[in-house]
Amino acid sequence: MAPRPDRRIDALASRLRASGSVFAEEEAAILVDAAKDDAELEQLVRRRTAGEPIEPLVGWVRFGALRLSVGPGVFVPRQRSLRLARLAVRRVRATRAPVMLEAYCGVAPLAAMVAASVP
Repeated sequence: MAPRPDRRIDALASRLRASGSVFAEEEAAILVDAAKDDAELEQLVRRRTAGEPIEPLVGWVRFGALRLSVGPGVFVPRQRSLRLARLAVRRVRATRAPVMLEAYCGVAPLAAMVAASVP
């Protein structure tokens, strides 16, 4: 019988925390959801505990209300950039004929936030 989901998350979180993860429970839940089976989950956990960033491992990052795709080597937006994204949304909304350009920014989180927020 497989362990209950909360115990499974707790066990994985302990491993992640021991390797330095600050958000171990959240990361454990993300890895459980991303893995198609136990073998893949174990591989993901090993890679994460070895220091690989979680976002490229699972292929996405949460940025505000958005879920942006990321891959190896792609700039992963920092959560503190949400403030700048919200400011960009306000500025674009206040402009009659706005143009939004975000160059050289990986997944273009600011442009994505503007596109999702401004009709």
